[in-house]
Amino acid sequence: MKLIHCADLHLASPMESRLSPEKAKQRRTELYRTFDRIADYGVENGVSAILIAGDIFDESRPRNAEKKNFLKIAEAHPEVDFLCLSGNHDESLEDEENLPENVFCYGEDWKKNSYDEVDIWGCTQTDANFNLLYTTLRPDRTRINIVLLHGEVRQSGTPSYGTVLLPALRDKGIDYLALGHYHSFEEGGLDERGKWCYSGTPEGRGFDECGPKGFVLLNIENGELSSRFVPFAQREIEECKVDISGLEGELEIEERVLSALSCRPSKNILRVLLIGRVPLNAQIRPKELEGCLNERFFSSSVKNCTKIQIDPSLYRNELSLKGEFIRTVLAARELSEEDKEQVLRCGLLALEGEEAEFT
Repeated sequence: MKLIHCADLHLASPMESRLSPEKAKQRRTELYRTFDRIADYGVENGVSAILIAGDIFDESRPRNAEKKNFLKIAEAHPEVDFLCLSGNHDESLEDEENLPENVFCYGEDWKKNSYDEVDIWGCTQTDANFNLLYTTLRPDRTRINIVLLHGEVRQSGTPSYGTVLLPALRDKGIDYLALGHYHSFEEGGLDERGKWCYSGTPEGRGFDECGPKGFVLLNIENGELSSRFVPFAQREIEECKVDISGLEGELEIEERVLSALSCRPSKNILRVLLIGRVPLNAQIRPKELEGCLNERFFSSSVKNCTKIQIDPSLYRNELSLKGEFIRTVLAARELSEEDKEQVLRCGLLALEGEEAEFT
């Protein structure tokens, strides 16, 4: 028997923070297409059910059109059951009229769906029931038990809304705790019998969601449960560091960046961090670099993280405006090291009569 564990689809996300309106619209469509492809994968690979551990939508009250799009995908795959849990972003579809027969929504009390030797438990966490979740869950220890919850895992403390207290779920006969809320794949041991796992989001949406995204495929055979992460995103968001040490001219910097990124898939979304030590007058223009990269990749962001190729300590005792400026900046406790670097760069350029701006 096979199952898919996914979560945090965040369908109908705005996707407008770093994208043009046209590309944001394209990405919103791709969120649905990826979920549709997951359902296709389920049919093609004999999956019995797709477990969605919360945050199907990005807002608590999605538009009817958004709900219909989701339900249409489920209805188009009658061979697979869709077991849906609400998260902290969305509300349950439990009260939706005319739900397809293969869609089941968990409510505020524990409910289970049984398949052969497997019981799948789910409960939507609310501010009214979070304290009862751990005492009212009573799985049959003679069966394979999968539990769906949405929240932030905690290794200690007391129950609180929005968290999943792992010690309170130990020794309950849980084989696999399918979690939603955290947007990257992560897993760990629950007890001697079972483990907990975040499937992550199927598609990254911003630069805080870099790396492979997809779902977890569960396989139950001969009384044993195994799982593996399946990368499945249409586009991966990558963070790439490019060392431009010693470079000064705009064209040579552009060539270094393009060369360093030449092996990256053009469909991806890149966050490029320029690093290294460069001359004070280096022509680093992140916006122009972004425009160049956007001709080769779906979208990009460039941030200048270089340090100026100058030893400020040489000016600590210099009786000049430049020396006084450097001493003042280095002594400013309210500034981070990154901010000091930016202030030094802009200030020294200004003292030399050059145009300076924060990057």
